Amino acid sequence: MEYSKINYFEKTDSPKHREFIISQNNCILCGTVLELKHIADRSTGEITEEAFCTQCEVKTRNKTHVLN
Repeated sequence: MEYSKINYFEKTDSPKHREFIISQNNCILCGTVLELKHIADRSTGEITEEAFCTQCEVKTRNKTHVLN
């Protein structure tokens, strides 16, 4: 996997940090990079985030974030 193309603001040189980043960005079943979809709803002040694997067709994350 190639990580040098992504700029992270967090410290990413420890094994625990790398493991977390991989778990958030890659499918836990097959390792494919997850596709992310963000939908903003200005009327409610929320953004819905979905992460899914195009290989396994598994949705791994579905979160709603409140805009400040």
